[in-house]
Amino acid sequence: MEPAVFRPRQRGQLKLILLGAAGGFVLGLAAGIPPWLAALFGGVAAAIATAAHQVRGVRLVAGPERLEVLGRAAPLSAAWGELRLGFGLTTRPGGDYQRFAILADPAGRSVAFGVFAGQGPCEPVRGADGQPVEVVDLEGAPVLLAILVQRVPAWHVLPDWLREVAQPPPLEATGDPTSTPTSTPTSTPTSQSHHQASRTSRLGLLALAVKLGGKLLGAAGKIGAGAFKAAKGTNLAMAAASTAAYSILFSWQFGLLLMLQLFVHEYGHVHAMKRTGMRVRGMYFIPFMGALAVTEDAFTSRRQQAYVALNGPLWGSLLTLLPLGAYLLTQNPFWAATASVWAIINLFNLIPITPLDGGRALNALASSFSSSLGLALGVLGLLGAVALGTTLGFSLIWLVAIMGALELVSEARASAGGRALRLLPEAGRFGPAHYQYLTAVLGPPPARGAELLMARDLARMEQAGRVEPMGKRQVLGYGLLYAALAGALLAVVWFTSHLPGAAQAAQLLS
Repeated sequence: MEPAVFRPRQRGQLKLILLGAAGGFVLGLAAGIPPWLAALFGGVAAAIATAAHQVRGVRLVAGPERLEVLGRAAPLSAAWGELRLGFGLTTRPGGDYQRFAILADPAGRSVAFGVFAGQGPCEPVRGADGQPVEVVDLEGAPVLLAILVQRVPAWHVLPDWLREVAQPPPLEATGDPTSTPTSTPTSTPTSQSHHQASRTSRLGLLALAVKLGGKLLGAAGKIGAGAFKAAKGTNLAMAAASTAAYSILFSWQFGLLLMLQLFVHEYGHVHAMKRTGMRVRGMYFIPFMGALAVTEDAFTSRRQQAYVALNGPLWGSLLTLLPLGAYLLTQNPFWAATASVWAIINLFNLIPITPLDGGRALNALASSFSSSLGLALGVLGLLGAVALGTTLGFSLIWLVAIMGALELVSEARASAGGRALRLLPEAGRFGPAHYQYLTAVLGPPPARGAELLMARDLARMEQAGRVEPMGKRQVLGYGLLYAALAGALLAVVWFTSHLPGAAQAAQLLS
């Protein structure tokens, strides 16, 4: 089980990023670098510096057996049962009060934390060893206190009406009402004529062909019906606007073919979502931005995440074989350009940055080993994609990178909370009311409407904590599928790059 890491809440990060951007802007003017580019890199550098400072700073590392406080001169380390937990009030320079919790190990080394709710720092408090201790505005402090209540244990923190909440009753196991009949083998005579044997063989092949044909027709019918339902669920106005936009940029024939590729690509995601039991909200087209399939559910396993992510490029790549074959038969450059555009669309989606398909697949593969590895590779992918997009002039990557950074931060917080919730021995006994009460114990009472936000965040953390990693064989299989798709699409782009009309494909990313 991965440990949960609790860090101090960052303050003034936006101000530092803006200062870094301003410094980069001034440096760009002095060095002859495009000012907007220098400002952007200055802001990114400031964000990386603040993140690195937080990583090296004070942090509370909670594991199944013990709690450790690292990043300071006198680190605290003790098993859960050895910790002593207390509470108190301290003041701020303006006279306001701040609630806090304080922990001490058997040696008296202490750490204090609370929820500041946007207010400034407070006065230090006295630890168990008599030394002054700074009160830390801790990210996820109510979750840490919930772990302490159950593992120290310290149930006295909760009032009776919360302490006596029982676990939900376990679900009763239900068996499958249907049973598969067993077949008994039948013996056949060994002495049969050659004519009878060949006739039986032909009948067997015919029956097999009919059976396979029926299954293929049935599968095609299901896919066709699903595609029809997906088409009905799309926003027709946005689809029409996208078609008109691409028709103006290229031609109406090319615009329709481009929309066909986008629809098939996204329907690959929709089909995979439905096969894995996920509810599909719809398929949406955005002019000059492509399309996306939206689900109402979260992933329950990393395998499901990779399966849904790679089915879009898989379906799109298979569709690309059609114009490629048409070009080989007719030598018409129109089909070569179509194949090139379709291949680049799917290849772009395989770039390993979130929220593209390649980024989601890479996150699923890396997070199966460690959530920290998944986060690190996600950050590296964003930086590499931004550098590549800047070098090649693909401005679309910048917008994708901004969206990916926001999603990466949200997923990192949910994963951190999920790791923390896995440390609760009796997670079923804690609900939104418990965390609302524990938040009030550590700081000011939650504002009006905070209950809904707390319940939503708790649900996201619980979902993240239940996500199952992939096994080694599954990681290898999906990794090879990712590499095979990328290699095949690169081969199509290379094959068509010297043909007339194919060079316009890269304009989609500009």
